[in-house]
Amino acid sequence: MSATDARPVPKKNTAYRLYFPILDADGDLVTGAASLDSEVSIDGATFGDCTSEAVEVATNSGMYYLDLTAAEMNGDAICVIVKAGTAGAKTTPIVLYPQESGDILV
Repeated sequence: MSATDARPVPKKNTAYRLYFPILDADGDLVTGAASLDSEVSIDGATFGDCTSEAVEVATNSGMYYLDLTAAEMNGDAICVIVKAGTAGAKTTPIVLYPQESGDILV
């Protein structure tokens, strides 16, 4: 997977690179978050471990990315949570609605 998998609109059953911050209770970026645990739920199923784990974009940036596989994107609603073992870091929730051929854009 590569940065070229990042796109403005996620596509169903297509690998996708997701960018997001990890924040603390004050809304500050958490840099160098430790013990990251990335989990995905497809169409409301039980959360399970992602194939990959979140990675910090650049040292001490507080911004992270997660590479989701095509299988992890094969649903109408993709829910992702990223937990960090760093004290004060809050779980990051993300919901995606991947497009597929035939969807009506409004």
